[in-house]
Amino acid sequence: MSNPAQDEPDPHASLEPPAVIFARLAEVGVDNIDKLIEDTRAIYDDLNKVLGHPYWGDLVFQQGAAMKALNEARLCLEGLQAEATGARNTELGVTVTTAVVGGERLYATSEEDKAELVEKVLRPGKPGACHLYVWDRPHADPDVPGPYEQVRIVTDAENEVGVLNFTEEHDDGEMTSWHTHNPEPAPDAPALPFDAGSTLKFPRNAVLPFRELRAALDEFAKFGERPGSVTWQPARWGDI
Repeated sequence: MSNPAQDEPDPHASLEPPAVIFARLAEVGVDNIDKLIEDTRAIYDDLNKVLGHPYWGDLVFQQGAAMKALNEARLCLEGLQAEATGARNTELGVTVTTAVVGGERLYATSEEDKAELVEKVLRPGKPGACHLYVWDRPHADPDVPGPYEQVRIVTDAENEVGVLNFTEEHDDGEMTSWHTHNPEPAPDAPALPFDAGSTLKFPRNAVLPFRELRAALDEFAKFGERPGSVTWQPARWGDI
């Protein structure tokens, strides 16, 4: 017995642009799965109060399988959303700059908003390094593999100087790292720490004025590549 005939797609039918389809996928929410997980957990909490019931053991076994499946479904949906967001942005030629400032993640897609993020990482308001990433989507989860390039920013906002550290991960997993380079460092250039409380210090000849740092960060936020507006040196440490 043959399978029933299926309608062939109409080659003349108007199709939605891929970016529209990707946007719809990205908007699929996880709220319904969260509610289902919450309700299922609450029901099983009630079940665990009736240990003497003959079906209790079988139901608890099913509980574990059900909760595992729901949590896996949530992770898959989050992954689908992230990939769909990236596909949509790639289709539209949009990049997303993620800034990590004081542990908070901030995002920008327009040139104006990216310029604001650059100002935030230059003047973070508290000691410690900031980071910039450029990707086809927000780099929202530090535990999930993200963009292969990042810039670490450490500044002395009062004196309007700082350093950049550009790190690139290669396909084989190896990392390459550079610091900014100042061929004529100021005699009083500070030895800035790698991070708040760190004993590692950037070399003094890595310190640049805000004017040059800002131009490099604007370039990175736009293109996501090691900026060519400043010079670089292989990463090394020490008060030199």
